[in-house]
Amino acid sequence: MEVKLNKEFIESEHGEVGIEYFEQIIQSNEKAVVQFAYTYVKDWSVAEDISQEVFIKVYKNMLSFDHRSKLKTWLFSITANECKDYLRKTNRRTKWWEHLVQSSPKQDRDTPETILLQNEESHSIGEALLTLPVKYREVLVLYYYEDLSTEEISQLLGVNSSTVRTRLARGRTNLKDLREGGRLS
Repeated sequence: MEVKLNKEFIESEHGEVGIEYFEQIIQSNEKAVVQFAYTYVKDWSVAEDISQEVFIKVYKNMLSFDHRSKLKTWLFSITANECKDYLRKTNRRTKWWEHLVQSSPKQDRDTPETILLQNEESHSIGEALLTLPVKYREVLVLYYYEDLSTEEISQLLGVNSSTVRTRLARGRTNLKDLREGGRLS
C-alpha cells in the first residue's frame, strides 16, 4: 500500500509531522526498507539499524519532500544512500538472501510439493544473485521484489532509465548463464 503524502494531513498546527501519519509510514514500509538495506549490507542487524536511520531522516525531512516521486521511491533512495555510506565506512560483505526469500509472496493454494520446489528455486536464485555485481543485483531486487518501474529505479539510483534496462538485461543474462552452466540448479 502506497501512503499518499498530503501536506495538510502530515502537518500539525505547529508545522510538524503528525505522529500518526509517521507511524503509518513506518508500518507500511519498514519491512521493504529493511529488506532493501539487506541487499546492500548483507547483515540483518545492520539493515535494521540503517532502516532506523532512514526513518529518522524521513521524519526530519518529511515536510521538504517535493512529491516528484512516490514515497517508496524516496524511502529507497535514502536507504540506498545510507547503505552506501555504511559500506564506505566499513567495507563489509555478508549473506543477505534468507529473509528476502522467506518474505516473498506465496500463492494461496500451494501444495507442500510446490512450496518445496519454490523454496529450493528461490534459494538457488538467491545464491546466484549473491554472485552478481551490486549494480545488477540492486536493479533485479528493486524491479522483481519491490515492483518498482525502471523509471522509479533510475530516479532512486540516479542513473538513466536506459542504464537500468541494460542492467536488468545483463543481470537476467548472468542468471541464465549461471543456470545453464550448472551453478544454479
